[in-house]
Amino acid sequence: MKKTITSILVASSLYMAAPLVHAEGALDTENFSANVAFTSNYIFRGVSLSSNDPAVSGGFDWGYNGLYLGTWASSITSVQDESFEIDYYGGYGGEINGIAYSLDYIYYDYPGDTGTPTDLAYYEFGGSLGYTFAGALEPTIGVSVMHSPDFYAETGKATAIEGSFDLSLAAGFGLGVYYGNQDLEESEYGIDGYDYYGISLSKSVGIFDLSVSYADTDSDGESFQGGDTGEVFFTVGASI
Repeated sequence: MKKTITSILVASSLYMAAPLVHAEGALDTENFSANVAFTSNYIFRGVSLSSNDPAVSGGFDWGYNGLYLGTWASSITSVQDESFEIDYYGGYGGEINGIAYSLDYIYYDYPGDTGTPTDLAYYEFGGSLGYTFAGALEPTIGVSVMHSPDFYAETGKATAIEGSFDLSLAAGFGLGVYYGNQDLEESEYGIDGYDYYGISLSKSVGIFDLSVSYADTDSDGESFQGGDTGEVFFTVGASI
């Protein structure tokens, strides 16, 4: 799942909403949101989870005074018998002296998975920090750390550390770059981790969010993927 550091929430990895903060009642309609997206390639930390094919996703979110809960699902390419990915997440986000922060928990589930030979589901927890500098381009730097005590398919401990840099360009365009490292237990994968990176150009038009992106990994990431990882892909999303 796509987690964007500029929104200081993951999710990543594809659309996870930033924590909503409202002063009214917890169940006011303004505290709820929904999103849907189409992408030409579902890429998570440099690796395609849709075998370089298109994917459709959507989710629902609730936020109140920094607290947030949500769920998000996407079509994927089956590894065992699972039909799609569904994520459940929650946490708390805020700001101290201009520094945005979040504490996050994500559970990745794969309905239809029989658990044979392994259970694919896993969870991660961690957090992120971000800071936006004053100026015409509003440069924003961010860093996130997410850790799993038993990663995908029961493959042991794993930690992802990611940094990002974002700019607000003219005409409502946004430019973002990121670089991360996915640390893995070497005994499970034959590698002790891989680096991943990417760049994206985005623009919001009404309720629609449009982006074109490039993502890639180093050679260890290609070993983890089982093939080339460099891909250009586009995403069209909408949120209410």
